[in-house]
Amino acid sequence: MSIARLSYTALLQKRICELPLKLETSPLQACVNQLYRELQRKGLRFFRPEVYLGDEWFSPSGVPAISIPFYLAHPKLMALEKRTMGMVEGDTRKEFMQLLRHEAGHSFEHAYSIKKGREWQALFGNPSRKYTPSLYEIEEHSTDFVSNLRDCYAQAHPDEDFAETFAVWLNPAVDWKREYRSWPGAYAKLQFIEGLVEKYGNTLPVVNGGRKLGEAKRLRSHLSRYYRKKQLEDARLLQGIAS
Repeated sequence: MSIARLSYTALLQKRICELPLKLETSPLQACVNQLYRELQRKGLRFFRPEVYLGDEWFSPSGVPAISIPFYLAHPKLMALEKRTMGMVEGDTRKEFMQLLRHEAGHSFEHAYSIKKGREWQALFGNPSRKYTPSLYEIEEHSTDFVSNLRDCYAQAHPDEDFAETFAVWLNPAVDWKREYRSWPGAYAKLQFIEGLVEKYGNTLPVVNGGRKLGEAKRLRSHLSRYYRKKQLEDARLLQGIAS
């Protein structure tokens, strides 16, 4: 089956698990390899999170792995995502790497079972705080948070703040010691990440493997149902914002 030759109508009738997609043979693998090189250069010798095609961007709770949305593995699927949802999250290399580094931050925490003790909470906040990803207050001029993903995403939740800080720390294009030196709150968080890497950089992860939630090759939903669900979730989100 050639995805490129299918009409959008025919494509919507396919199950996700039926799509002939492989991360290893897609252009995405080059970005994954770049992530691994960045981790090595930063001193994380043994941290290599498993990356797989899933139903959305995330790192499964407690698992040192990263899910990349399956539609990013083929241009026709990316076009379908844009036609259906109005945008494609991670469609440029820059944004893709920003998201990948962010999820690597979550995965790093999972891999080493980093305890959210007093220092962690003093810097990032209470990880038990209620989490509504798209409904959070933004303090636009705060110097306590780094800038990686759009919409000041570091302010969404302490866990996201940690992942965003890791992403900025990891990014080879960011000289964080210079760019954030006048941002005391964000700088302290970046220094904390640096300390964690010094502690765990030459240590094997304490967690290896785990269930890869939402793995594309196991998803039996038709693309039509997948998008109906996403559209419904977006409608509920917009209703929540309006209220």
